[in-house]
Amino acid sequence: MDIAATTKISSLIKENPDAVEAIASISSHFEKLRNPLLRKLLASRVTIADAARIGGCKVEAFYEKLAPLGFTVSSSQGSTRALTAEAGPRPAALAQLPPENIITLDVREAIAAGHDPFQRIMGAVQKLNSTNALLLVNTFEPTPLFAILAKKGYAAYAEVQGPDLVHTYFWLSGGGEATPSETKAPNRDFEQLLHRFGNSKVRSIDVRHLEMPQPMVTILGELEQMPPGEALYVTHRRVPQFLLPQLEERGFTHAIREVGPAEVHLLIYKAT
Repeated sequence: MDIAATTKISSLIKENPDAVEAIASISSHFEKLRNPLLRKLLASRVTIADAARIGGCKVEAFYEKLAPLGFTVSSSQGSTRALTAEAGPRPAALAQLPPENIITLDVREAIAAGHDPFQRIMGAVQKLNSTNALLLVNTFEPTPLFAILAKKGYAAYAEVQGPDLVHTYFWLSGGGEATPSETKAPNRDFEQLLHRFGNSKVRSIDVRHLEMPQPMVTILGELEQMPPGEALYVTHRRVPQFLLPQLEERGFTHAIREVGPAEVHLLIYKAT
């Protein structure tokens, strides 16, 4: 199989399952691929170039590890220098901003403590206008945020500063200003939906004891096995903002009931 910087990790694994161990050996960042649920969630969205940025390594490292498995580099790739994971020049809109116009948010401690930084990030995003940008400091490239904020009119640019340090910038693209807002749950009566499905068609899971990103991985894994016509009842610590776009992509809809400060109930089912 010919491969390039734009080849999806899922394509590599589908072609040869031994690619999982080959990639995992490149960097500790890729050990998550050994987890089947995490692999299914991440591999389909990440290219070799994306993975190289996340792992703070070069694209050539992937080529070297994959070559013994029969993978070859596409001849259309040109020089190997162009295939490195180093970020190119900063976009003009970002490069022209003075340092005082950069809002910095470091979420490393929050993630290490098992807290979801989504609300803090969206709070910082609400401060953005055409004259500033947000610098998000993290240990990895926050891929799920790209799709969420792109829909709201924001551009993104990531710089790998080291193996466990990534700077990601977000700013308004184009002339208009986006209107940031949280992903809202559909306005449906929770109890009525429960009654509609009945006890026999509702399976329940509690993910409050799991650390990120295991709650999302566990929920998506359950949904893959859920028979048509059934619903998944989830007890969570918070509204899982990163999960909601994933549900929409997979054709699911949901209802949310906030019970208390650290307890949220979700009912997830296939949209009809």
